[in-house]
Amino acid sequence: MKGGYVARGVWVLMVIAFLVLTPASSPGVSSDNGKPDRGDPDWVEERIRQMTLEQKVGQMFMVGFSNPGDQPAYDINEQIRTLIQEKHVGGVILFGRNVQTPDQVGQLTGELQRLALSSPPGLPLLVAIDQEGGSIVRIREGVTLFPGNMALGATRDPDLAYEAGRITGLELRAMGINMNLAPVVDLNNNARNPVIGARSFGEDPSWVARMAAAHIRGHHAGSVLTAVKHFPGHGDTAVDSHVDLPTIAREREQLEKADLVPFRRAIAQGADAVMSAHVTFPAFEPSDLPATLSRRVLTGLLRNELGFDGVIITDDMEMGAIAQRFGSAKAAVRAIQAGADMVLVCHTLSVQQESIDAVTQAVRDGKISEERIDQSVRRILKLKSKRLGSSSILQKPQGEEDRVAERVGRKDFAEVARKVAQRAITLVRDDEGLLPLNPQKQSRILVLSVEGAAELGKALQKQGFDPVVREIGTSPGGQEILELSGMAVEADAVVLGTFRAQMHPEQGDLVRALRATRKPVIVLGLDTPYDPMAFPEGGTYLALYSSHPVSLEAAAKAVAGKIPLSGRLPVAIPDMYPSGHGLDREVRRGSD
Repeated sequence: MKGGYVARGVWVLMVIAFLVLTPASSPGVSSDNGKPDRGDPDWVEERIRQMTLEQKVGQMFMVGFSNPGDQPAYDINEQIRTLIQEKHVGGVILFGRNVQTPDQVGQLTGELQRLALSSPPGLPLLVAIDQEGGSIVRIREGVTLFPGNMALGATRDPDLAYEAGRITGLELRAMGINMNLAPVVDLNNNARNPVIGARSFGEDPSWVARMAAAHIRGHHAGSVLTAVKHFPGHGDTAVDSHVDLPTIAREREQLEKADLVPFRRAIAQGADAVMSAHVTFPAFEPSDLPATLSRRVLTGLLRNELGFDGVIITDDMEMGAIAQRFGSAKAAVRAIQAGADMVLVCHTLSVQQESIDAVTQAVRDGKISEERIDQSVRRILKLKSKRLGSSSILQKPQGEEDRVAERVGRKDFAEVARKVAQRAITLVRDDEGLLPLNPQKQSRILVLSVEGAAELGKALQKQGFDPVVREIGTSPGGQEILELSGMAVEADAVVLGTFRAQMHPEQGDLVRALRATRKPVIVLGLDTPYDPMAFPEGGTYLALYSSHPVSLEAAAKAVAGKIPLSGRLPVAIPDMYPSGHGLDREVRRGSD
């Protein structure tokens, strides 16, 4: 028995030594090896008790960093070092200014995590990015670029939405990014919306909800957290909240039956975070407060009515809608009072420091209780300990720094992106039966495009055409239109890429001038499909929803009749075509 007591005493001393010598900052231990997961509730509460007020407030901020004069910030600089070591921030958001190559991103995120783990309170960072697909992507080189949400919506295929999310997640996680501020679940039900547009899956609430839920599942399969946005909906606006404060004046019943539907489904699907909109909603908040600062919206609606218990994160508090009207630092306090858990401040060190200090002072002044701070920190720590795939962020804070290149931009991933692009193409009209063009009979093609003209020309050349390429502006003037019409006379056909022509009527003037030459004119929509509003008279129009290379490659194949066309409009073109419209077209006979 005495030997048993000695052995037991040695074992107890070993356990005590392990607990004493293991730093609190170390990442969690996997439950797979028989030891408790450090992300369990007891661990979360213990960490909260150990943290100072300043550390807890710091965890409630996600920040970006930059270098003076718009210089790239590819490495840790003094700004982010200060925010991590002195302000204890809980998250970092990366922008294009922080991105060079996938390998560089992997090295940067690894260094950021090591800095955070070696600094009080020793917790890994949420490392986030806007990698939505389509026009909003921060990493462009070396990764798989998908055409975006509206293209996915046009495929009407939730399996493709899942795959796009999974591949995006796998690539981000390989680079050490553990949170995608996506997907956008706003309904784009305003043709003149300047900020959402093709970032939306469409306008039908049930289909947007279904596609978004699949996209979230895909991200989780790729071991990446999601943040659905912009609650309670940013789709029916004609003002960009980056510039000023929009208002959505729809009745509550309309919002319940439409805009809130995708958010309800996303919450049920397990959305990790919800991002608030800098938009006023009189139906929910009778004052002029935007949703980000409204307790009625964040706590009353999102928490209490919709039952969301995850992390509420604000949109950037340096955007014009907030900074100009409320002041970023004061707004940070009001957002937390309203129910936000994490405040996003993306750019300026002084604004970031002032915002963090303002919240800390508000607690000391009794304007925000420390219990309220603890509620948010508890949600943030639970998010960091949430199991994604085989481990949580706490257990595996870094990516695959030494293996990034083999994990991103893979050929099988690219094939999925091509499939999305091809399935998305929507033949909205072909009144004169111009499609497909035959390179044997219509070889000389004048290629004009607002975006990606050179890429489109190369894609058409691969299909056997002889393109003459010219990039044009969004608002071509009369003299330019006259010159382009003269060039069209010398061509066998014209392929024209338009971009938000409903907001730039000069593009409509160009279409009419080109059609007046009696040459075949095929118009490709490179963004939202509302372009025919600028040239309603007729003709041939294909909606691509994107100007990414995969979409331009798919368009060239569509023009040549090499792929079937089956896409459907995810939104209605007002007074012209309903949502769900699209013409089917088989592959051209004799095509390989």
